[in-house]
Amino acid sequence: MSADGDGQAADGDGRPPDDQPATGPDRPPQPINRRALFGIFLQAGLAFGGGLGILAVLEQELVTRRRAVGREEFLRLYGLGRIVPSGTMTALAVAYGYRFAGLPGTVISLTALVLPALVLTVALTAVYGLLHRQAWLPELLPVTILPAALAFIVVAGVRLGRDVFRPSWELLLAAAAFAGAAVLHLSPVLLLLAGGVAGTVLFRPKEDQA
Repeated sequence: MSADGDGQAADGDGRPPDDQPATGPDRPPQPINRRALFGIFLQAGLAFGGGLGILAVLEQELVTRRRAVGREEFLRLYGLGRIVPSGTMTALAVAYGYRFAGLPGTVISLTALVLPALVLTVALTAVYGLLHRQAWLPELLPVTILPAALAFIVVAGVRLGRDVFRPSWELLLAAAAFAGAAVLHLSPVLLLLAGGVAGTVLFRPKEDQA
């Protein structure tokens, strides 16, 4: 160990010691081992707000905090997860589990993601079965839990789409997809496929267009 000009300890190769990890946008990506994989998806499984709440946790952990995957790749895998015939978050658990730890990682990520929902759903179902005859319960849920869950979903959607909310082709495609889903009631699979084709045409690298 040697001291730098500011008097702070540093390793011989100039990197900060292990107990002082690098921070900032230029910090190196953190490796995802099986233990970290379990912790990430367990935390995601505890998120409120359904799929978008889980997605926000995964984006925070994998893209922002650990920088294990890029933002574009993360959204690309999310789009693929929307197409496959299963739950989107289940598809992401399979994809990232296999990427970081192979087949054992898939089992780990799926188990961690499902475990909180399994335990909480059984517990809440039992509690609801005991209290559902109480007159105050049906009146309490719409003004407490449901608005909070909606707030989580809105915040997650805004965070994930913050790079799109600017004058661009991406915003135009997002508006067209919203209109297709909300007004025309088109199939999500059709919208995703159409968006993929349009994105390929509009955002193809210039060297490929030559």
